[in-house]
Amino acid sequence: MKTKKYFCSIIALLTGISVSAQVLISTTAGSPHINALLDIKNPLKGALLTKANMISNFPLYNAAADDFFDDSAPLEGALLYNREDKQYYKYDGTVWVPALQLGGFHNPFETRRKAGGSESWTCVSLLGVNTCDLTQLFGNNNTKVIPVSNADSRPQLLVNNLNLATGTDYVTIPAAGLYHISGVVGFSGTSILGLGQDVSYWVNLDVSYDNGISWSTLAFKETLQYGGIFIDIGQAGNKSASVSSTVTLPANSRIRLAASVSTSSLISTYSNSTDHKDTFINVQKLK
Repeated sequence: MKTKKYFCSIIALLTGISVSAQVLISTTAGSPHINALLDIKNPLKGALLTKANMISNFPLYNAAADDFFDDSAPLEGALLYNREDKQYYKYDGTVWVPALQLGGFHNPFETRRKAGGSESWTCVSLLGVNTCDLTQLFGNNNTKVIPVSNADSRPQLLVNNLNLATGTDYVTIPAAGLYHISGVVGFSGTSILGLGQDVSYWVNLDVSYDNGISWSTLAFKETLQYGGIFIDIGQAGNKSASVSSTVTLPANSRIRLAASVSTSSLISTYSNSTDHKDTFINVQKLK
């Protein structure tokens, strides 16, 4: 026996009276759950919602938008199934969020900050010694701290769900815990007469436990790029280096992102990208 209870809704339609009603759709007799406006009960069948073949078919899709979707507060809470990646999406008023997104930027325990400015490296080789060669690098002569922006932008996936305090070039961990921290720096620049030598991009994650008086390195990583024999002309963000670390931190620890360039080219000039997709620091609290 199929039981459908629409009595209150039908009365409301016929009389124009505003009423509060619950709806039960079930193959067996019973009543809807006390807290449910709509209760669907069937051990063998489920509800089918609207489907789309791909992301570009979603409502409000806009390829020109930073997050590919226009904003619409009235649509918040909508659900849609995507055949392309076999999962449901929910609309939060600004973007469609995949149900299986793990560790993403909608995580309530995550903060992402982009670069607040650009640092530059000018390297010149004189008498066989380059101002940005490896020996100078280990002397920290060209290590520069990347400025950090406190701007929030959901379309650009810049969120501060951890409520981190943001300084000029660092973020402050508000509570003790286990964190996964990652940093990415996108570089652009030009090298002349590299003579086939590699260009090294170094990225550091540094920590301070004394309010910035002293700093130590949490993690660092080198990314190599073939410098070319004569001229290597780069494009913004196409040379990137990343580093990450999982670490237990006390409250009020400061984290910063630093970068260096190492090259033996005759003349080189590089700078970090300030685009939110190229240079950023990401902090996720695990426990």
